[in-house]
Amino acid sequence: MNALEQQFGSYHDELERNTQATLRVESNTAELVELMKFTKTGISFFGAIGRFLRRLVMWLGPFVTIGAAIWAIAHGKWPEWPGQS
Repeated sequence: MNALEQQFGSYHDELERNTQATLRVESNTAELVELMKFTKTGISFFGAIGRFLRRLVMWLGPFVTIGAAIWAIAHGKWPEWPGQS
């Protein structure tokens, strides 16, 4: 019975080491999942900012262009065409 008890003890020790390794893997995996969720939130935030800025530029762009052209003409900055000296 001594050999049987040693083998049983060996299995028990190996099972305990395996359980500890599994718990470490679970902990590391939980950290990775949390990091992925945080990254997804950040990507969503920057995507929303990008959509907002695109809409802003699409609406304000023509007005800024016209305003800049009027300012340039009012200050004597007429466009120069090729062939003009």
